Amino acid sequence: MSNFLCKTLLQVRHLTTISPYPKLRCVQSLHFNYSTVASDSHSFTVSYLINSCSLSPESASSASKLVSFTSPEKPDLVISFFKNHGFSNAHISLIIGKYPRMLLSNPNGTLLPKLEFLYTRGASSSEVATIISRAPNILTRSVDEHLVPAFDLLKGYLGSNERTIASIKRFPSVIGDIRQKYLSGSVTMLLDAGVPEALVMYFLFYQPRMFTMALDRFREILEDVKKMGFDPSKSSFVQAVHAMRGMSKSTWVRKLGIFKRWGLSEEQILAAFRSHPWCMTLSEEKIMLAMDFFVNKLGWETAAIVRSPLLLSFSLKKRTIPRASVLLFLFQKGLTKKKTMLVKPYMYTETQFLQKFVHPHLKEAPQLSKLYRENVDGGIIDYEI
Repeated sequence: MSNFLCKTLLQVRHLTTISPYPKLRCVQSLHFNYSTVASDSHSFTVSYLINSCSLSPESASSASKLVSFTSPEKPDLVISFFKNHGFSNAHISLIIGKYPRMLLSNPNGTLLPKLEFLYTRGASSSEVATIISRAPNILTRSVDEHLVPAFDLLKGYLGSNERTIASIKRFPSVIGDIRQKYLSGSVTMLLDAGVPEALVMYFLFYQPRMFTMALDRFREILEDVKKMGFDPSKSSFVQAVHAMRGMSKSTWVRKLGIFKRWGLSEEQILAAFRSHPWCMTLSEEKIMLAMDFFVNKLGWETAAIVRSPLLLSFSLKKRTIPRASVLLFLFQKGLTKKKTMLVKPYMYTETQFLQKFVHPHLKEAPQLSKLYRENVDGGIIDYEI
């Protein structure tokens, strides 16, 4: 039987290298056959992920390390299932990109109960598609053992299915990641720190991710925020907690270092953080680019920037540079004073800015509107002070 199998494999694979050892010849044949099948399976999987799931070649290659198949039968059932329930190609691509093994799931036995759970809680088909595509780990959770208790826990605080679904839409992973001890413990710690209940519920509704953190780290952040001088009765206290939960200690230290490069003291930086906690959530690159623009292009003092740290959050390309180009043009033409060029114009809505600094001067400077629009489109500043 062994010799027959060996002979057959040799004939099928047309091996040209003959070993002088019959048993080794059979092993070589089996290895060659297995490698070829594995290669064919990998190629088919990658091709399917690209053509049927809209993954990039790089993503498909990475995903193929986690899932493998030689027939489209099962994956096609899963793709059809999602499409029949209102998922777009983009939704499906996001899901499979994060969880490629989902393609081998049982649509009606494994996937459908999770969707039906969200439907029965009041989520529309489009909302379910958005929630699942952003947090496909929901599809890996047990309905009875995890999703129902997690949803009911959130609802107990937020008061209704409608508000709970709205909160989940803001951070879909919360329904898959949340643990009772983390949520309940975080709420208790905030209340004990003096944060008003209405404020805690506000942040649970709008920033549910904050309540998925391990309690030891949450407690540590609360203590740090207190030491920085935040008032627990103010929303900035919870904003600071949320900002700090999103970064490691080393990242916090690096960002302090970036601001210090511009000659700012730690007290000035912390004052900026107390004024606008989100300024420390900006990427290190964005902080550097914004500081460089205001200091080196516009000639501002660093202290003026950190007194209004919201400036750092604005888009340089879409907001800061276009407005600066208009203000510098007006100043050079004697149509505005230097003191009017600081802070406030950058805080206005676009309509307010146009009404105050563009439209009133179009008669004397008809090119002003074009200058503003060109800078919005291209992010170019042609005037220096």
